[in-house]
Amino acid sequence: MLPATNMQKYLYKADAIALRGSIRKPYFQELGDHLAISTYAGSAGRIECKSESFAIGEEIRYDAARTEIIASQQDGIYTTTVTAQVFGLQVMKRLTVEEVTCRLESVYDSRLYPKACYPRVMPTGSVIRNLRIDGEPQRLAFPRSFEVPEGEPGFFPESIYVKGFGTIYYAEWTWVHPQEKHQQHLTMLRLALGSNGGGAVCVGNGSSDGVGWPPTG
Repeated sequence: MLPATNMQKYLYKADAIALRGSIRKPYFQELGDHLAISTYAGSAGRIECKSESFAIGEEIRYDAARTEIIASQQDGIYTTTVTAQVFGLQVMKRLTVEEVTCRLESVYDSRLYPKACYPRVMPTGSVIRNLRIDGEPQRLAFPRSFEVPEGEPGFFPESIYVKGFGTIYYAEWTWVHPQEKHQQHLTMLRLALGSNGGGAVCVGNGSSDGVGWPPTG
């Protein structure tokens, strides 16, 4: 057992959205927030949502999507795992992705309280599989932190621009605010589309922080 601390409780804070955005051309259509979930009142627990066979014409479709948050505690170690996934994504008949997985895992050791009140959050396990544009596979450069638990947010890979289609951003891992370096946000795939088909779509979105309460600074 870990030694007792003066920490009164731990507030789990996390949310996940599988897909969000809007179509702007050739018509306007809000896509909504697919499978949006969050921890309730900062408490522990498990939340999961699933969706299958979403399609708006040939503009945007996917085979399946899933979000999950698992918040738990064992022997004074507080863990939160956020997952947002989309499988079989197709956009404007030009972009296809086999799998987009956003995964953020936070771990807090209560023995650190009150010197440190915030958890370590990492994107390990986040992936984009088989991204193709006009049938051509795309080579993506992920940070080492997506494979092993090290590094810090602030990683923005070079975007992919496709004339007549738009710009594709991926693996945007960042602090929510530079002066509050405990809450992190990850968007695995962000599409800024133009030309004949316009729209803005974010796929695989998650954020996580958490705090030992009462926080001391």
